[in-house]
Amino acid sequence: ALPGTEVRGLAIGERTIQGVVSHGMALSPKELGVGEYGGGLLEFPPDTLPPGTPLAEAWPEEEVLDIEVTPNRPDALGILGLAFDLHALGYSLILPEVRLETESVPPPFGLKVEDPQGAPHFTLSYAFNLKVGPSPIWLQRVLFACGMRPISNVVDVTNYVMLERAQPMHAFDLRFVGEGILVRRAKPGEKLVTLDGVERELHLEDLVIAGYRGEESFPIGLAGVMGGAESEVQEDTRAIALEVAQFDPVSIRKTARRHGLRTEASYRFERGVDPLGQVPAAQRALSLLQTLAGARVAETILEEGTPQAQRPIPFRPAYANQLLGTQYPEEVQLAILRRLGCRVEGEGPYRVTPPSRRLDLELEEDLVEEIARIQGYESIPLDLPAFFPAPDNRGVERPYQRERRLRELLSGLGFQEVYTYSFMDPEEASLFRLPPPPWRLKNPLSPEKAALRTHLFPGLLRLLKENLALDRPERALLFEVGRVFGKEGAWVREETHLAGLLFGEGLGLPHGEKLSGYPLLKGLLEAFLNRLGLDLRVEAHPYPFLHPGVSGKVRVAGEEKGFLGQVHPEILKALELPPVYIFELHLPLPEKPFRFQDPSRYPLALRDLAVVVPEATPYGEVEALLRQAAGPYLESLRLFDLYQGPPLRVGEKSLAFHLRFRHPERTLKDEEVEEAMARLLTALRSRGWDIRG
Repeated sequence: ALPGTEVRGLAIGERTIQGVVSHGMALSPKELGVGEYGGGLLEFPPDTLPPGTPLAEAWPEEEVLDIEVTPNRPDALGILGLAFDLHALGYSLILPEVRLETESVPPPFGLKVEDPQGAPHFTLSYAFNLKVGPSPIWLQRVLFACGMRPISNVVDVTNYVMLERAQPMHAFDLRFVGEGILVRRAKPGEKLVTLDGVERELHLEDLVIAGYRGEESFPIGLAGVMGGAESEVQEDTRAIALEVAQFDPVSIRKTARRHGLRTEASYRFERGVDPLGQVPAAQRALSLLQTLAGARVAETILEEGTPQAQRPIPFRPAYANQLLGTQYPEEVQLAILRRLGCRVEGEGPYRVTPPSRRLDLELEEDLVEEIARIQGYESIPLDLPAFFPAPDNRGVERPYQRERRLRELLSGLGFQEVYTYSFMDPEEASLFRLPPPPWRLKNPLSPEKAALRTHLFPGLLRLLKENLALDRPERALLFEVGRVFGKEGAWVREETHLAGLLFGEGLGLPHGEKLSGYPLLKGLLEAFLNRLGLDLRVEAHPYPFLHPGVSGKVRVAGEEKGFLGQVHPEILKALELPPVYIFELHLPLPEKPFRFQDPSRYPLALRDLAVVVPEATPYGEVEALLRQAAGPYLESLRLFDLYQGPPLRVGEKSLAFHLRFRHPERTLKDEEVEEAMARLLTALRSRGWDIRG
């Protein structure tokens, strides 16, 4: 600094020191504001920077990012860890090239690890013919910018690679390691003078790096914390043993705390290092030593311990969207994971193996967090928190509890519960076409009640007839839960049945449509079963007491449970009743605990379809064909209109359906829906049926 310059509040002027006039002042890096080191001077190559060159040209200003790294991201304590994150954000990544020429020279030392738990993976490399000297300015600038003091080219290389890869390492002067290096716990009474010049009494739990000769060993460093002063690299060092290791984080943390040492190395080891990063880091350092110190390198790297790689994590893109409340496409999620260095294998669920440097990625939720972080938290919709109630894990309901629940559900759907006699007129068995003949009572109350009922629906029909004689309501929705009595050889088989009846006008729907008759009763029965968590299937099947064209076998959760249809016209004629529709089910219904299911967050694709079929074609046959041909994305199928009359021919009927398509994990494309509709039309026409509209 020339006279007149102000340095840290001190004005520089000409002074006479020991009779010699000083025309300025030589400044340390700290005084120059380029580092924290206050002793020594910066040496610039005179051939590239002649005396008098302004500092601004020799040491141009640069921006330094001060990043606060959370404890779960030890990989981000190295420049490459940050670079991989930036690469995941879309920036290009150019990794440093490692050019290493090795020689077939055996290392003149051995390696022993007595405590594999404290040092799961330990490597030693041999470099010789070194020339120790100052580091080039570019390397010193990097260290200064990171708050580290340049020492020599050999030591600076180890620090530089640590900053680059978050992998600490240490170079031992080979003259002071004896026959080799031993990793062990400290012994009673051992002491070590560390690089800071302090003599420290070692604790029995301290993990130490020791040199050994024969059976004797002596500490030369506190493992993962600080090396010993005696074995440090000096100006006349010509060969080194380069230690690159993985240490137990807990052990290093305890040692550093006991001795009050907080070093760059211990800071990284306490958080964990890449278990597969030791050999690549050693090769990077040896390559730089060849370039900057003229080192020759032995081909063999001594190694103890087997590094443990990350285990694959099952990953489901749909679960990631569910957890985040997003709709990120699957390919976007997988691309982010690959850019982060993950290996993605398999299909649904995928097997994602994180890079070994990412010690924080252990669960599927960790991968989901990475996707959100890289995609941007601002891309997550601002919605209310999702509510996932615990599943209903109640035990199996008792019969009376189950029946009460059935009654409540049917009442909620508009049905009225009725009670009829358990007795019937034996002569009515033939009217209602009920095989086999019912059990007869020995002492009946009356001739009209001389047999035990085998079904519930005859009692509902009689009750309807009686009420119609008194009044004529627009509609009637009735149900009964009661006992019936069948035959099983010579024994009475007592069962509980549930029967329902529909008569009269249809129900208005929100879109102006009107459901009546069979479609209405089937829809109500389906809604009732759905509330129990059960699915309904109706298969065309003739029953003697049902209309031949409107008669179906009911399957609940795959089990045959009863029938559904229109009462046979001859029975209606005998009772002088208009069209009536009935169902009857055997109880108990299949047990299926109720479990909450999220409403789908993806939009519906709605289509209507009307098909003309012969009048005798059962509805169940048409429904089964539609469900089979529609494909996997058909969510529901509902009959909303049954029509007979002009312009249809005599003997034909038109069935109109609402079709709802939806994909469980994404939005359906129009072409996917159109393909499904095309399959439906082809299947219908293959039966010779016409499409209306």
